[in-house]
Amino acid sequence: MDLSSVPTGAFARVLSVDLDEGPRVRLRELGVRPGGELRVTQRGAFGGLVVGVGADRFAVDASTAASIRVAPVVGPAAPAAGPTSPTGSPGGTP
Repeated sequence: MDLSSVPTGAFARVLSVDLDEGPRVRLRELGVRPGGELRVTQRGAFGGLVVGVGADRFAVDASTAASIRVAPVVGPAAPAAGPTSPTGSPGGTP
């Protein structure tokens, strides 16, 4: 799947970047490299995306997004709620 297929808010792991040397190097400098994780934070009207890598955000045009192969990242499980008692009441008291 390519980056343009990733839903807004979802995380993905970069598998490859199929671009010429110049744009590929620039994306690498921004943190878009094989093995790296990113998140699609917004979608533009003409297929462009806003991508987050760490604390950084930047725009990627539709053509560039289609050239970045990714795999979905399954997030960690939701944290468990606090302890419960054998009767199921919160706080561990029966």
